[in-house]
Amino acid sequence: MRTVALVLIALLLGGCGSTQTVSLDSIRNQYLDAQLDYQDCMNTSGSEVINRCGSKRAVAEAAEKTYRDAMSKGLGGDK
Repeated sequence: MRTVALVLIALLLGGCGSTQTVSLDSIRNQYLDAQLDYQDCMNTSGSEVINRCGSKRAVAEAAEKTYRDAMSKGLGGDK
């Protein structure tokens, strides 16, 4: 649970001080990258999947939540 909290804080602070406009497209890309990273870990970890991929799973879940929240708020796509 502590890892999930740290990941969420890192995602939230990652945008602080940035002049880049956050868009649904950029959030979706971050989500897809996190999912791919987690899936790669799962594919290469063998029997130690849970221990080795737990942090990547937490990042992917946090990114998915951020993406779903952005979709529900109606952020626009890149133009």
